[in-house]
Amino acid sequence: MTRTRLNMLVAVVAMVVVALAGFFLGVQPHLAQAAADHTQQTSVDATNRTTAAELARLRDRSRSLPELKAELAKLTASVPSSASMSSFYGAVDRIAAGAGVKVSAITTSDAVAYASPASGASATPAASATAEPAADATTPATDPAISGKNFSAIPVSVSVDGSFDQALAFVGGLQDGARLFLVSTVSSSATQDSTDQDANASTTWTFGGYVYVLTADESTSAKG
Repeated sequence: MTRTRLNMLVAVVAMVVVALAGFFLGVQPHLAQAAADHTQQTSVDATNRTTAAELARLRDRSRSLPELKAELAKLTASVPSSASMSSFYGAVDRIAAGAGVKVSAITTSDAVAYASPASGASATPAASATAEPAADATTPATDPAISGKNFSAIPVSVSVDGSFDQALAFVGGLQDGARLFLVSTVSSSATQDSTDQDANASTTWTFGGYVYVLTADESTSAKG
C-alpha cells in the first residue's frame, strides 16, 4: 500500500468518525427529545379526551339536576331524617277527612333500630323495607350504607271509624302519601249502640305498620 492510499484510508476513517460523533453529539439528542415530546403529546391528548368526555357527562347530568333535586325531595319526605311524627299525624287527619272516616286513635312505639338480616333468620320490619330481593334466600341482599346507627322503624297503629269502602280509601291514601307507611296488620271490630237497635253498626278499622327514619350522619337515634 502506497503512502497516498494509506492517507486516503485514514481520511475516510476520520470522516466516518466525525460523522458518527456528529450524530451522537448533535442529531441523536434531538431525536430522543422528539420521541419524548411525542410520548408526552400522546399522554396529553389522552388526558384531554378523558377530560372532554367527563365534561360532556357533567353537562348531561346538569340538565337533569332539577329532576334529581325533585326526586331527592320526594325521597326525603318519604323517609325523613327525623321522626317528624306531628307532620305524620297531620297527614293522617287530612287523609281521614278526605276518605270520610273519623280517626279514633293513633299510637306509636319507640323506634326499632335496623338489623341486617342474618342468614336463615327473618328480616326485621326495617330490613324488609330496604333489602332488595335476593337470588339466594340464604344470602339476603343488603346495603352497607344502611345500618342500625342511621336507619330505624317506628311502629304506628291508626284506628278509624267508617265503612269498608271509606276505610279502604283511607288506607289507600295513607300508603300513597308523602310519608312512607308500611301496613303490616289490619283488624276490624263492629259495635252497636245497645240503646238503639235500629242504628247501623259502627266499624272500627285498625291499621298497624311502620314509618321510617334515615339520619344523615349515622349518629342520631330516631325517637317518636
